[in-house]
Amino acid sequence: MHLRWSVEYDEGLRNFIELALSTSAQQNKILCPCRSCGNNYWLEARDIRDHLISVGFMDGYTSWILHGEGTWSSVPNVSSSSQSKEGHAEGDAMDQMLMEGFGMYDAGALGVDEECEDELDVDAEAYYKLVSDGSQQLYPCCKRFSKLQFLVRLLHLKNLWGISNGCFDDLLSLIKEALPEGELLPKNFHEAKKFMKAIGIGYKCIDACINDCILFRKEYANAKFCPVCKSSRWKSVKGGVDGRRVHRVPAKVVRHFPLKKRLQRLFMSSKTACDMRWHSEGHTKDGLLQHPADSPAWKNFDAMHLEFSSEVRNVRLGLATDGFNPFGNMNVSYSIWPIILIPYNVPPWVCMKQSNFILSVLIPGRKGPGKDIDIYMQLTIDDLLELWNDGVMTYDVSSSKKFCLRAALLWTISDWLGRGILSGESIAACAHCLTDTTSLRLQHGHKTCYMGHRRFLDVDHKFTFQARLFDGTQDFQEPPIQLSGKDISQMTKDMVTIYGKLQKTTDDKDKRKRKRNSEASDVHDAKVSKVFKKRCCLFQLPYWEMLLVRHNLYAMHTEKNVYGNVANTLLAVDKKSKDNLNSRLDLQEMGIRPDLHPQTEGSKSYLPAALYSLSPQEKRMFCQVLKDVKFPAGYASNLQNKVLVEDKKLIVL
Repeated sequence: MHLRWSVEYDEGLRNFIELALSTSAQQNKILCPCRSCGNNYWLEARDIRDHLISVGFMDGYTSWILHGEGTWSSVPNVSSSSQSKEGHAEGDAMDQMLMEGFGMYDAGALGVDEECEDELDVDAEAYYKLVSDGSQQLYPCCKRFSKLQFLVRLLHLKNLWGISNGCFDDLLSLIKEALPEGELLPKNFHEAKKFMKAIGIGYKCIDACINDCILFRKEYANAKFCPVCKSSRWKSVKGGVDGRRVHRVPAKVVRHFPLKKRLQRLFMSSKTACDMRWHSEGHTKDGLLQHPADSPAWKNFDAMHLEFSSEVRNVRLGLATDGFNPFGNMNVSYSIWPIILIPYNVPPWVCMKQSNFILSVLIPGRKGPGKDIDIYMQLTIDDLLELWNDGVMTYDVSSSKKFCLRAALLWTISDWLGRGILSGESIAACAHCLTDTTSLRLQHGHKTCYMGHRRFLDVDHKFTFQARLFDGTQDFQEPPIQLSGKDISQMTKDMVTIYGKLQKTTDDKDKRKRKRNSEASDVHDAKVSKVFKKRCCLFQLPYWEMLLVRHNLYAMHTEKNVYGNVANTLLAVDKKSKDNLNSRLDLQEMGIRPDLHPQTEGSKSYLPAALYSLSPQEKRMFCQVLKDVKFPAGYASNLQNKVLVEDKKLIVL
């Protein structure tokens, strides 16, 4: 390897740029493979040369597959070919996005040639036809926008600024009048939605019970009332003027984005099709954990399912979900829960990009679904079962052949509350110990404290003998054996969960029955019912109980919470510090740390200063350091606007 300032490096860099410009350029720009850009930005040759000299190539990018080497050498110049086609619009940033995401506007990018054209299945041929129709000029001689580009931009503005459907219809009519004769815009919002849905950026609307009891599909497809809570399926029912037409508005509608077509679409573009094999053919296998494919969980899954792992194009997925308020800081109580699938076949610099996420289900509501999320998860599970058991014949443009595509879910990603909802485990139970969790409920702080962590230390460790510094007792217990997926599946196989927000009274009756019959019940069953609130719906997947890691915690979310609590405690922020009167009273009740117990002088009481207590001057100094500190790009968020030095506190943490 040559130094970046050497003559040899400069000569090799010039050859690289010449190769990339001749094979993969778009409008005289190529993807920048430097450490900062990571093949995410299209730049001119002189800018790329400066980047590669100053910071160098990104780690692991030894085969220049995105710049004309190997598989890509056969792909024609996308920019020149797309611009030379009569009746097609010139590219811009939207053109590049659609080309990267779907391989649109150019048969070369899609890998279609005369030899393999006959092998395309019906879905692929329909897709290519839609791509051709969508890439038509907005009006004759229009070089700036295609029909699809303009519609995408227009619909994006509608969603961004909350434009009503009626206003959008009037706006379309005005634009159609302003454009020259021969324009191809749809007449109204309904036609625009039909066009976008035909391309595949669509979804299915499924009515749901307002109380999250059921989905009105399959055997309940024609039901007018929920069979569990008896609530109406409709929010309003209005008759037409003639009395014949009836307009019904559902009380709750769930959006389902079918998974099969979206995974097939990944192999219709030559760029994404090559990335889907990267986990096996692209990354360096040096024993380091650089990609999920290097993890023991991935390797164990491959070893147990050899037929699945023998086809490297089969998709490994992760599932993530969490609630958020789509209305931002408005005083509106609302919580929408997306269920997102993440393909892990792709390189790490693409893996966690938002463009790689696949939206599966969108759950609306003023309150989170809680344990009733299983009702909506069933839509995703049905897709996963079909892709695991049967698969789907898919055309791979990189090999010009069809293959049976299968997919598997390896784990979930969520915060601690989301993990409890997905796994069915109580959030008060340790994820490792489960039924052997050692916890203590603090009387004053009203928090659950886990004091059994010393049993994971060596038997002769000094902490096992120190009672005064912990909970007042010595701990010589052996660590519990972690339950496997099969163990958990066996323990919860007989659990029956009744879904719905109005089923709390039924649960309370069951609890009272269990209390009356507690003498006859087994102690172990009581522990199981205390730790597991329901059976995890993902056990329907035949391979789920054999996975090494089933549920992962979102590390950045946890780190943010821990940092916020530590910073607020150090700065003694009122109502946010964890060092308060209640915590000191709990120490006093446990009989530990007497130097921190509340003290009384006359009619006043005060809290003794702890070792981490800071003076006002030290607090200002701490805040000033946080305000002035600078981290490398991409390694930390900007804290400059989050720190109030004079007030000695941090905001929005």
